[in-house]
Amino acid sequence: MLGFKDLLALPSDAQSLFVTRAIRLFTYGLVGVILVLFVKELGLSDTSVGSFLTLTLIGDALVSLYVTGNADHMGRRFMLVLGCALMAFAGLAFALLPSFSVFDAWLSGTDVAKDMAGWQGWIFYLIVVLIGTVGVISPSGNEVGPFMALEQSVLSNFIPAASRATSFAWYNLIGYVSTAFGSLFAGLLISYLTETSILSAVFSITMLVESPTQFHMSQNSTIPDASMSKLNSYRIIIALYGVFGILLAIAFMKLTSKVEIERVQESVTVSERTPLLSGAVPQPSTPVATQQQRRSWLPGFASLSTESRYTVVKLCFLFTLDSFAGACVTGSILAYWFKYKFGVDEAYLGGVLFGSNIIAGVSSLFAGWISNKIGMVNTMVVTHLPSNVLMLMVPLMPNLFWSTAVLFLRYSISQMDVGPRQAYVASIVQPNERTAVIGLTNIVKSVGSAFGPLLAGWLIERGYFDACFFVCGGSR
Repeated sequence: MLGFKDLLALPSDAQSLFVTRAIRLFTYGLVGVILVLFVKELGLSDTSVGSFLTLTLIGDALVSLYVTGNADHMGRRFMLVLGCALMAFAGLAFALLPSFSVFDAWLSGTDVAKDMAGWQGWIFYLIVVLIGTVGVISPSGNEVGPFMALEQSVLSNFIPAASRATSFAWYNLIGYVSTAFGSLFAGLLISYLTETSILSAVFSITMLVESPTQFHMSQNSTIPDASMSKLNSYRIIIALYGVFGILLAIAFMKLTSKVEIERVQESVTVSERTPLLSGAVPQPSTPVATQQQRRSWLPGFASLSTESRYTVVKLCFLFTLDSFAGACVTGSILAYWFKYKFGVDEAYLGGVLFGSNIIAGVSSLFAGWISNKIGMVNTMVVTHLPSNVLMLMVPLMPNLFWSTAVLFLRYSISQMDVGPRQAYVASIVQPNERTAVIGLTNIVKSVGSAFGPLLAGWLIERGYFDACFFVCGGSR
């Protein structure tokens, strides 16, 4: 019923893409938890952090624009590996980047601390932005960069049209669950590395197992202090991001040539104006689209048919608005709202985000089955509208319990439209246009989501935190 048999029947290349999706989203989940905290520890101000997130998302969009536009021309495997190389670069560069105080002391040769308003601060900020922009970093833990567009384009060639909705539902389920566990793992690892209480518990349990008598006789056992500062623990997570980027590159290298687009050989034609007795060798006619691709910075987009271009314009407008509205209440902003309104601790916030991702992932699996029953467009409408109404209701609830309950109910249907939407986009364009179209729609979503946090920050600063939920639910 849920298409699991179809998933197992996929060829090895397609199954490998599901595995790489799981690894990548687990990695994004790792970084999504600590990215803002990390750059704050480096020395960035709140304003600089906000602009850093926006520029990072815009950079992700530009990288995606180039990669997806050139993937069918230069090779999909090559572009996937290139994206992984950028991930590895960002992870290792951020892990080695010193804090601003250390950077300033090295640059100026003095130990006197300066704020980031000076030229040293601008240089440091530009370095941070450059690494984040080029490195396909995910500020929210969700999918960014060119990977999803390339993977979906390849999967659309392997998956029959009748089972695309259910297969993409599994694709999204794997992503949500991987992100949830990545976030959970990052939080637990940081707690283990930095919190004395957890280290004390581990130390006590170890003593109890290894030497019970000594444990009970000792009233003042030496407790180890936290082994790392917060900043260094964040560096471990960021370094893992780079390591996983290398592992993903190796996995993509093992894909076969079947993931590449099938090349269509142009027939050699002779122009009517070519002299028959001139002795010249007839040259193959070059299609106008090919000429445009050679002149275009983005091969693939220039060759879209007129009908596809019209469709893409409409989709881009809708996706941009949807992403902008959704970015007004990202996971980090949602956690901040719960802490701001109800004063809950980080453990509760972690449980809310983990539970939300798990619920969204499981519910997305049923979207494929519903889509097969009522159609992809109807599935998008039936699930999208109620989820936005529930988003409007979250800040109106009287207490923590009901706000959390409505939020979980909202996540139980809010992501059901994602799989059918992806399958719909893949089905309305030609196979040779899928990479460009899927890439472009993902890019405009990244651009739209880049400006949502700016509006949210403006509203929060003026005391209109609940308005973020109204913008999110009312504009989508």
